[in-house]
Amino acid sequence: MPTEEEIKKLAHEIWEQEGRPEGKDVEHYFRAEKLLLEQEAAQIIQLRPSPPIPQLAPKPPVVELGLPLRKLKGQSRRREKTSSK
Repeated sequence: MPTEEEIKKLAHEIWEQEGRPEGKDVEHYFRAEKLLLEQEAAQIIQLRPSPPIPQLAPKPPVVELGLPLRKLKGQSRRREKTSSK
């Protein structure tokens, strides 16, 4: 949290940058406070460790019948041919 002194110092700098207008002291104070709070929040966000990346579960194995798919397809065709005779 910015101190009162930090806010007043920045508000004074803003006042000088704008050409020392009269009647804007409250506006400058709140603008300075907001800027300091935003800077503080940005620093906190940078220091915070990023959340861990969830690990994906391994893909479930394909049901294995003990033979490669091509051989299974070939065998089923052979069976169809033999059964039609």
